[in-house]
Amino acid sequence: MDCYEKLVNEKAKNKRALLGSMFFPRTPVVFVDFSSAKIFSAHKEILEGLDAIGATALAVIPAAAKKLPKLQYIHYMPANDNEKIQSALAAADIAIIFEHAMPEMRLAGCVPVSLYHGKDTVNFNPLQEKGNGFYFKSPTTWEAFAATVRALETYQFPYDWENVVSEA
Repeated sequence: MDCYEKLVNEKAKNKRALLGSMFFPRTPVVFVDFSSAKIFSAHKEILEGLDAIGATALAVIPAAAKKLPKLQYIHYMPANDNEKIQSALAAADIAIIFEHAMPEMRLAGCVPVSLYHGKDTVNFNPLQEKGNGFYFKSPTTWEAFAATVRALETYQFPYDWENVVSEA
């Protein structure tokens, strides 16, 4: 069993532990980092977009967050629960990061969807089979959503997904 197969099997185990034994492990899981109240209030609409397309998401929310929308595919967790956040990262396939880099994200095998920040960020190109994530140039909710949709579409093609995971 190669490294990628081990990662896929470990992710499947973590998804079922976090989301229930009936969760189909080949379903992509999106981790959304809203740990700051400012980011949450500016971009919380992305959760409604993810829910509308049926994407399972694990959203880290600030303790002060009020009026969380009840969405079918969105699971909330408080920003101060590091153990739960680590479990979510271990289960997630894609991580949306708006503000800061999370080094543990790479250890968990998540593909980043984040703000483009220079030469270390190479947007995945399926024709060249190269890239280490899905990036957006301006920090708007809808550019982040578009990059997330590109990631979710790529997830449907195991060969391409393996390429982006190995480069991430």
